[in-house]
Amino acid sequence: MNDYDCYIEFQPKDDESLRRMKHLFEIIKSAKESDEKVELESTIDYFSKSEQSYFWNPTPEELAQWNAEYFATPVSKRDSPDMLEPQWTLDSMLEAFWNCEYQLVSITEENNAHYLMFIPLSFPYGGTESLVVFTECFGHTVIGIEGGIGYRKHVPQTKFWQPQK
Repeated sequence: MNDYDCYIEFQPKDDESLRRMKHLFEIIKSAKESDEKVELESTIDYFSKSEQSYFWNPTPEELAQWNAEYFATPVSKRDSPDMLEPQWTLDSMLEAFWNCEYQLVSITEENNAHYLMFIPLSFPYGGTESLVVFTECFGHTVIGIEGGIGYRKHVPQTKFWQPQK
């Protein structure tokens, strides 16, 4: 690893999901480098049905409920860790690749660990959350993150906002 690279350290679920993740990573990396957005329709086949279920796919009613609750919440609470948010959508993850200011480098294996490598192009650059989501949606276990301010162990988010039935 290079000293200037940042990374998401992870343990792969299996070889097949790792292969699909690497292939999609290269497509997204190339698109980002050429400033061509990757659309949802061109990525969906890289995910198994169970991997697709990782993402929130709200009905119009659920989205309306989330928006009503979100905008009714005072900003001080809305911006706090106490505010539960829904799981990411696949579209929001893909959009984050274009909004974050980092260069995607590679997915590598070194000393029995796997790394999704990237280089921040500014500070702040948009954070690592979308890269964590990208890794986790394939079923891989994120171990730690070096996002440019020091390595930290990853604590997975387990509580998400859920619509009321």
